[in-house]
Amino acid sequence: MTNLNNTVNRALKFISSDSRKTKLVVWYNNKNITSDISDYIESFSFTERAKNGESDDLTITLENSTGIWSNGWLPERGATLSAQIITENWNQPNDNQMLDCGLFEIDDLNDSGPVSTFSIGALSVGITSSIRGESRSQAWENFKMSGLVNEIAKRHGFNVFFHSNYDPVIDRFDQKNESDLEYLVKIAEYIGVNVRLSHNKIIVYEEKLYDEQEVSLTLSKNEDGFINHSFRASSADIYAACQVQFLDSKSGKLVTYQYTPNGRSGVMGKEGSESKGDSDDVKIDQKTRMVITTQGKDEDEISEPKVGKVLKINRRCGSIAEAEQLAKSSLRGKNKREITGSLTYVGNLYLRAGLTIAIRGFGVWDYSKWVIEEVVHSWSVSLGFETSITIRGVLGY
Repeated sequence: MTNLNNTVNRALKFISSDSRKTKLVVWYNNKNITSDISDYIESFSFTERAKNGESDDLTITLENSTGIWSNGWLPERGATLSAQIITENWNQPNDNQMLDCGLFEIDDLNDSGPVSTFSIGALSVGITSSIRGESRSQAWENFKMSGLVNEIAKRHGFNVFFHSNYDPVIDRFDQKNESDLEYLVKIAEYIGVNVRLSHNKIIVYEEKLYDEQEVSLTLSKNEDGFINHSFRASSADIYAACQVQFLDSKSGKLVTYQYTPNGRSGVMGKEGSESKGDSDDVKIDQKTRMVITTQGKDEDEISEPKVGKVLKINRRCGSIAEAEQLAKSSLRGKNKREITGSLTYVGNLYLRAGLTIAIRGFGVWDYSKWVIEEVVHSWSVSLGFETSITIRGVLGY
């Protein structure tokens, strides 16, 4: 009877004691095992990322006092897990939501104690394949990122999602004892785009195209469910401008182009042309170069570093327009985490990686438009269901 009472109490904790309920529905190798594991779940977390070279993951921690998980129920590494997070009566009666976390492969098992627990870690399908674990050496010449990603995807059986207006020709870039994923990430950083693997798909995207999206929602410090926050303004490795030096194939002369956000950009040594900047309906803070969502007073704005370094790049370009695109992409890559933050709320399934948001009630930090880089949806016996996000200020170029 004692064991039965313990099981009932654990189940009640899992769904919570009030009208709000949270549950995790789980499939193991396409078999629904929710009813088998629910009474054992101590915690779970699903992390969704929109960061270069990173992937989504799922972790489930289970009670293991009887040793059942380290004996007869030991999961297989490489087996698939799929999961859904379901909330019921969340913000009001009959407010029911569901988040499909996707398909994962088990890659990590952790048995620890006391207190005896068993943890299952899983990564997005495809991450555990040879694209990550097998090193290669190859000379790549006169190629575009789009061609490279299609060739590597075909090699490993992946699908491709390519969303970038910037796809320059790269003269030569050798792969030296690196996995194909490591090499893809390196090339992405080189030209200023992002690449990530998600559920058997290679995704390549130009971050600026997503940053330009309209604000999806506004999070407030004063609303129910707010737990904590953290913000940071950094001057480390931040640049005020970018110079691109290249050999003009027509004139045979060395050309230096400088891009300065919201300043005078153009060919060095000549009278620089005024940068076109952004469209009139987008407001850019002249000090921080961030996109403005709410007008603030000068004394309340976040100041940029006093010393402005110039990022210098030597690379082939076919035109001034291509040099400008390269300068912008490279500068964004260096500066995009100048202003960063994190927020934690009571569980919110509407928060997804890649969304653009505004915030209110946080003082000077309200001034910028933000993009969500990472979301962690987590549940535990002690804390219940929470959602934590990491965010960065959206640059105006």
